[in-house]
Amino acid sequence: MKRLAIIVTMAIFLVGCSSNVRFISTDSTYICKAKPKNASVVFRRDRITRPHRVIGVIEAKLGRKARRPELDTLLMIKARAIGADGVMLVDYDIERNVYLEKHHAVVGRGPWRKHVVGTRRRVVTEKTATGIAVVFP
Repeated sequence: MKRLAIIVTMAIFLVGCSSNVRFISTDSTYICKAKPKNASVVFRRDRITRPHRVIGVIEAKLGRKARRPELDTLLMIKARAIGADGVMLVDYDIERNVYLEKHHAVVGRGPWRKHVVGTRRRVVTEKTATGIAVVFP
C-alpha cells in the first residue's frame, strides 16, 4: 500500500512538471513530416523576409522558473517534429493567478485544543511562448 502511494505521488509530481507544447494547424493542405534532428530551423522574433507559407501556430507553456531560451528550444523542437523550416513572430507572455487557500489546523493539547481556519495566498505562474510556423517553397 505504501509503495502504491509513493508511485501515485511521483506520478502527480511528474505530470505537474511536464511541458505543454502544441501545434495548431492553419493550413489544411500541409502534411506534417518530421525533419532530421540535425536540420536547421530559422528562428526569428520578427518577420521572415524570405518567401514562405504559414502552416500554423506553435505554443509552448512552462512553469514559473522557465527562461526564454528554454521556451525557444521547445518551439524549435516542435517545429522540427512537424517539418517546419522556420518560426517567426515569437511572442512571450506571463500569466499569474492568485488563489486564496484555506487550511485547517488544531492548535494546543488536551482541553485547550482549538480548531483554527486560516487562509494563505497561492500564486500560480505560467510562461508562454507563441510562434508562427512556416515552410519555404
